[in-house]
Amino acid sequence: MSVISTPTPETWRRRPGRRGRGGRGGFLRTRTGTWLVRAVTFAVVIGVWQVYGSAVNRALFAPASAVAAAAIDQLTGHPSILEPLVTSFAAFFLGTGIGVLVGIPLGLLVGRSRSVEFVLDPYVTFLYVIPSVAFVPLFVLWFGFDFKFQTALVVESTIFPMMINAAAGAKNVEADLVDGGRSFGASQWQIMRTIILPGSLPLVFAGLRIAFSSAWVGVVVAQMTGALTGLGGLIKIYSTTFQTANMLVPILVIMAVGVLIHALTSRLLVRLTPWHQPDAEMSEENA
Repeated sequence: MSVISTPTPETWRRRPGRRGRGGRGGFLRTRTGTWLVRAVTFAVVIGVWQVYGSAVNRALFAPASAVAAAAIDQLTGHPSILEPLVTSFAAFFLGTGIGVLVGIPLGLLVGRSRSVEFVLDPYVTFLYVIPSVAFVPLFVLWFGFDFKFQTALVVESTIFPMMINAAAGAKNVEADLVDGGRSFGASQWQIMRTIILPGSLPLVFAGLRIAFSSAWVGVVVAQMTGALTGLGGLIKIYSTTFQTANMLVPILVIMAVGVLIHALTSRLLVRLTPWHQPDAEMSEENA
């Protein structure tokens, strides 16, 4: 089965049977109720973490209080966690920038040209199903262990999700809109810029969510298996010396950045595609 497939409009429709905010469980569907549940859940998780971490060997796990103290020390002391964070961000933004700039145009081209799809689709499918970590030995031979290696792994993690989703978005644009543009004498470039690209944005942003998450994982994998720099390098160094509390700090930072990336792409989707009402409503209810 081809990886580049066209989603049906049914996947974008609001799920039937959704209850309004005034129905059963109405309070939990409100913003206040949602954040209350999240706060209670967070407090329970921290409490269980503290109790369990205090009962086991510190080399195996660390309580929340010890991790908080380690986080303060890494933020204010020397060496600071900020420098590895900047290193990780540099590889992430450069790699994702290249992957997005290459993946979106190629995906749109694949989605609108059957000839290009026949040529590229088998290779995109083949490369997409290979885990990024499988490219590590090859990229080490090509780029060494430095910043180029990290950037290359991020590009590989980004470009294929972007191509697949951009192609699916281009295929999903209604043919009537394209025919209407042609009837008014629009050129292929004008059709691509004013019809195909805006119509593809919802799926392009869905690809961005996947690509950014994969790219962030790629950064960490590259740093743990390469020159031990950035947040991934910190995890590796602290783990080898059994400094569990210090090791958990960059792990939590990685998790926080991942959540932030997902939230920002969701907000951008709502802002830039206001006509995509089902996702917009769901995002606003979960905010």
